[in-house]
Amino acid sequence: MRIKTLIAGGGLAGLSCARELARANQSFLLVEKEERPGGLCRTIQSKGFTFDYTGHFLHFHKPEIKEWVLKLVGNQLKLRKRHAVIYSQGTYSEYPYQENNAGLPSGVVRENVLGYLEAALHRRFSGVNPPAAKNFKAWCLQVFGTGLSRHFMFPYNEKLWKVPLQQLTTHWMGRFVPSPRVLETIQGAFIKQASQSGYNATFLYPDQGGISVLPRAIAQGLPNLSLGVGLQKLDLSRKKAWLETGLDADYETLVSSLPLPRLAALTMGLPAALAKAARRLKATSIYNINLGIKGSQPIPYSWVYFPEKEFLFHRAGSVSSCVPTVAPKGHSSLYVEFSYGNSKPDPQALGKQAIQKLKKLKWLSSEKQVVTRVDLNLPGAYVVYDKDRDKIVAGLLDYYRKHGVYSVGRYGRWEYGSMESAMEQGIETSRKILGKN
Repeated sequence: MRIKTLIAGGGLAGLSCARELARANQSFLLVEKEERPGGLCRTIQSKGFTFDYTGHFLHFHKPEIKEWVLKLVGNQLKLRKRHAVIYSQGTYSEYPYQENNAGLPSGVVRENVLGYLEAALHRRFSGVNPPAAKNFKAWCLQVFGTGLSRHFMFPYNEKLWKVPLQQLTTHWMGRFVPSPRVLETIQGAFIKQASQSGYNATFLYPDQGGISVLPRAIAQGLPNLSLGVGLQKLDLSRKKAWLETGLDADYETLVSSLPLPRLAALTMGLPAALAKAARRLKATSIYNINLGIKGSQPIPYSWVYFPEKEFLFHRAGSVSSCVPTVAPKGHSSLYVEFSYGNSKPDPQALGKQAIQKLKKLKWLSSEKQVVTRVDLNLPGAYVVYDKDRDKIVAGLLDYYRKHGVYSVGRYGRWEYGSMESAMEQGIETSRKILGKN
């Protein structure tokens, strides 16, 4: 069969591209290996509880993307407020840690604040401002000082990324790592209050249906969606794709939101140097345990960061604390997230650790409260920005671009991106295909 535009992958980027092509009456075929669209923007229902594939809270920073989404989703999305904290030294402190030390032991507060002041003064009088650190570990010391780095930035990020921090660049951070002003850090040492810092102080989320409401709305009514059909191999010189169904397709343009290493593995004739480089791209995986429990809401927090080694999970929280309708009346929900590298951890051991620590935290009084447990595994959830990542990704994207392939989305561009950026990339790609950009 011959297709004008073949879209490989039905996540938010692929769906958004398809939606705009459909509006322009441009023919396309979208293939998605899963039986439903959305990629990791997916929801599981169990015994009246709603669980997403980890936190999928919708943040907008571009009014045009927000308007585009709301026209599709309507009034299902409701504004929510984040209440995020850090648990360390046996107590809770407000997020972000680098701005909120009130309530921590006095010695820790003193070390954190003095270290931050020393780092700020050194940058100012040495002329190293903004900081020019070559890796994330050095950047933390330059920006936050020894105390904040030792007590939070180092242990938390080592637990999350599962690589030595000197191997990480600073190119992934952007709005994800807030850098407070000196006055804010000093005030936060004395006054404990919820902070509005960071990119996710508020977010949109539906009362019913979980985050799957979003991809369902984009996909609604779209023609030519082939679900349960994956891409098997590609010949870029012939502009030919083979599908797992055994069919083949000749295309004019290919849009791929497949993970970049996966796209490389499917590409026939990819130069050996690029193929070898693609295999060196790294990502950290997440194992997510969700619990539906009997009883009233146990914590007021949306999510909690756990930097200390005592806790194997790096983050835990409760979606029902800010969206009560994700749990049946008289019930609530909890989740924990474990990061892992190459080998998938033992679910039984992780579950045991989760229950044990949740009971210690008094979020859970007894295992008998647990009505349902839903385990979700997310291989390659977070792209690792090591020293090789930028060069490898640039080389691959340039090669595919020259061969008429648009690689888009969080994994198509192998980046630490948001739902908004995935949709934006899909929309922008459709405009290029239509000749509007």
